Amino acid sequence: MIESKNTRYCDKCLHYDANAQSCPAFPNGIPDQLLAGKIKHILRFPEQVGKDVYVNSREYWEGMGLEFHPMEGIDDFIVED
Repeated sequence: MIESKNTRYCDKCLHYDANAQSCPAFPNGIPDQLLAGKIKHILRFPEQVGKDVYVNSREYWEGMGLEFHPMEGIDDFIVED
């Protein structure tokens, strides 16, 4: 089982996988200072993998024209047939 961490910052990011508590930019573990929001990941870190930086998932999906319910996670969009 994955130990629960303070993810108040990362859990709002488009790239963050809440189930695995992981990020493609930090495959070996997200630094605690980023997880806690003490440092903002708005620029690429030299030690990260790839170019992903913080993208607010709510703003991203709303910008794509999709409705985002504030009580639902990024993987919980309601799809109507």
